[in-house]
Amino acid sequence: MLDWGAYAGLFAAAFLGATLVPAQSEAVLAGLVIAGKQPVLALFLVASSANVLGPLLNWMIGRGVERFRDRHWFQASPEALTKAQRHHERWGHWSLLAS
Repeated sequence: MLDWGAYAGLFAAAFLGATLVPAQSEAVLAGLVIAGKQPVLALFLVASSANVLGPLLNWMIGRGVERFRDRHWFQASPEALTKAQRHHERWGHWSLLAS
C-alpha cells in the first residue's frame, strides 16, 4: 500500500526547497530511500516534479513583480529593483546560473 503522506511530505519539502524558502528536501528523500517502503523511482519522480514546479513558481512571481512595485507592503525598494535590473541587463541569463 502506498504511503501518500510520505509522497506529500517529500513533494512539499522539494517544492519549498526549490523556491525561496530554505528546506532540506535531500534529507527527506534520503530518509525515505533508506526506509525502503516506497519505490525509489516513485520518490525520484515526486522530488523531480516538485523541483521543477518550485522554480516555475519563482518565475511566475518574477514575471508579476513589477505590478506590485508601488504597493506599501512590497518590501523591495525601488533602488534594489533597479540594481537587480541593471545586473541582469549586464550579465543576462548567465547571472541566473549561480542562483
